[in-house]
Amino acid sequence: MNEATTLMTFWDTFKDGKISIHNYNFKLFLEGNNFIKSKPNPQSTFNLIRKNGIFLNIVDEYEIKDFVMDFILQHNFERTVFNLVTSRTSLFKRDYLSMLKTETINILRDNAETCYLFYKNGVLEVTKENVKLKDYKEYNLNVWKDQIIDREYQECDHHESEYRTFIWLISGGFNLTDNASSKEIESYKQAVARYNTFQSVIGYLLHSYNNGCDNRAIILNDEMISDEPNGRSGKGLFWNALKHLKKVHSLNGKKFDSNDKFKYSSVKTDTQVLVYDDVKKNFVFEDLFSEITEGIDITYKGVDTIKLSISESPKILITTNYTLKGSGGSHDARKFEVELSTFFNSKYTPLHYFGHKLFDNWDKAEWKRFDSYMIQCIKKYLQNGLMDYDKISLPIKKLQTEINIELYNQLQGLKFNDWYNYEKLFNDYNAIVGKYGFKGKTAFTQAFNKYVKFFELQVDYSEPNGIKHIMFVKIEKEIVKEKVEIWDELNKKAGV
Repeated sequence: MNEATTLMTFWDTFKDGKISIHNYNFKLFLEGNNFIKSKPNPQSTFNLIRKNGIFLNIVDEYEIKDFVMDFILQHNFERTVFNLVTSRTSLFKRDYLSMLKTETINILRDNAETCYLFYKNGVLEVTKENVKLKDYKEYNLNVWKDQIIDREYQECDHHESEYRTFIWLISGGFNLTDNASSKEIESYKQAVARYNTFQSVIGYLLHSYNNGCDNRAIILNDEMISDEPNGRSGKGLFWNALKHLKKVHSLNGKKFDSNDKFKYSSVKTDTQVLVYDDVKKNFVFEDLFSEITEGIDITYKGVDTIKLSISESPKILITTNYTLKGSGGSHDARKFEVELSTFFNSKYTPLHYFGHKLFDNWDKAEWKRFDSYMIQCIKKYLQNGLMDYDKISLPIKKLQTEINIELYNQLQGLKFNDWYNYEKLFNDYNAIVGKYGFKGKTAFTQAFNKYVKFFELQVDYSEPNGIKHIMFVKIEKEIVKEKVEIWDELNKKAGV
């Protein structure tokens, strides 16, 4: 920083006492105080940036104005200078500020093999094999200041982390006793699988490396099936944890309008995770296809669009109390869905369980355990990728959406080993839904077959007197009991 340009005046004073802005000196003054402009890529408009060594901050016009006004007040310049600058609003318009020099900035970003976390005491390199703390001086690259974690990293054991316990509980986890039933053992195994999934999802979202080939939107839903979902299962607490390691921005899912030109105007280009929080029932997931595979276009009011490539775009997380419509290869390739258990709800919250708010009431020891746990999640993702599990309620929710809830409920009411008049089933259904029913038996039969295929039902057909009848045949399946280690011991041995 050049002290002469840092403290230089950027106005001319005439003999009659009048003053005027000196444009060239104003440019030198701002640049001397480390204001520059830079484009994320050649296809985009520019960001206004302030540098502090290797650390960079994206600023807006109002922040530059605040800096200039503070400078004038701190140095007790004449009121005429203050009045002149405040009256010249054009000084802080982007068109005028475009006179700042353009610099190419090289940001330290995650790559396919490495996740970087920026602590106060250094850069933490996380790979699938190792975790190393390095000095910032070892990198000849810039770092976004908003991505700095406001604490020091210290390695410690993570198994007593409260957040780890929270993830186990929203996975449906519980303590397994020695005399557990076969049903309890099966539920326990499902919880372990879902816990592994949640770990991999945390790692995926914290690993800020994107490519168009296998980029996915993470979708958090509730395990409970309900026509009037209440939420409060812990989705907000799940994604708020990410804010303590990466730069996260949330959008109001209920108000999000994919047709709004300025829908991303609150998002800065250094955002690493973008959350569509609590999206509405009729949210159209297909509208995000381009963002997921090609990148995000950000348009600010009065500003040209900034086009972020997929490698520069944030990871996407969607929370919802509903089932997102859409099926098929295009949808499946772009989303990864996880259900939260019913352990937490509106009547029993994490505050009830832990006795205090997570994050807000933690001491340094708990933060160290949290950091160590999240780093283990990153390692797990880098080792295994996104780990799926057998969904509990989500497939049924999707089936209800595809064949509609009325037909689902009607077929659920059929008893095994009883004959039913197929024509009557069709007519009864249409009587329930009225004009929204199937127009013909072909569509009804297609929906009926989807239901049969989903539940792997055996159907017998009969046509007494030429009238079609159907019957669901009950098939008993034998469940084999097997011994499973308790979760905590199992995962301590595995180091997760």
